Order: sequence, then C-alpha cells, then structure tokens
Amino acid sequence: MHPKVKIILYGLSVFIIYTILAIILRRVTHHIPTEEEYFGLLSNKDLLLGLLLAVVLTFTHEQKKRLR
Repeated sequence: MHPKVKIILYGLSVFIIYTILAIILRRVTHHIPTEEEYFGLLSNKDLLLGLLLAVVLTFTHEQKKRLR
C-alpha cells in the first residue's frame, strides 16, 4: 500500500474513533449541544476538535516512525 494512503487511513481512523467516543459520551450523559449540530449528534466544535486531534496524532505518529 502506498505510504501516503496509510497516513490518510491512520488520520481517518483517529477521527472516526474520536467521533464514536464523542457520540457515545453525549448519549450516556444526555448532553444536548446548544450549537449547530450535524445529524443531531455533533457540533462544529466537536468536528474541529476531532480534526485537530487527528492531524496532531497523525503527525506525531509519523515523527515517531521516522525516529526508529
């Protein structure tokens, strides 16, 4: 598999895992965001935080792989 595809899949999987955890926590705590929501589940802030988390974790993962 091409190395860039692996990087994109890693970042996408981090984002998906974050999104699933955020949805589960919202449902368990019965917290309803007051901001705009996508599909009644996530707000803009949640999506931006998930994107930022995916970028940072992917970057640090790649840096760690290069050090080995």
